Amino acid sequence: MGSQTLGLDPFIMLGLYTAAIGAVGWMVGPVVGNQVFGLWFRGVKGQIAQKETAFYNRIKKYRADPSSSSMANPVPDYYGEKIGSVADYRRWLKDQRAFNLKRGRALL
Repeated sequence: MGSQTLGLDPFIMLGLYTAAIGAVGWMVGPVVGNQVFGLWFRGVKGQIAQKETAFYNRIKKYRADPSSSSMANPVPDYYGEKIGSVADYRRWLKDQRAFNLKRGRALL
């Protein structure tokens, strides 16, 4: 262990190896995790997909029209990326409605 690898100190090489393995795990982890989850919860996989599809369709239906936005008044969270709970979803709906009312278009 006392010899140098590529002319670098062994502790530096151990740090580089650790970083490389961590990067590979970060890239491969979600793929393996999704496969394991799919196999483990095979019975509810279809139900989860249906609920996600219904949720994304509601997002598309209720989001504000971006054509009426401006730099001073941007559309609040157009894709609903910040929704993490039912309370966040209700807040998102209120924000979308407030944007539409502010622009004079009560579409909701």
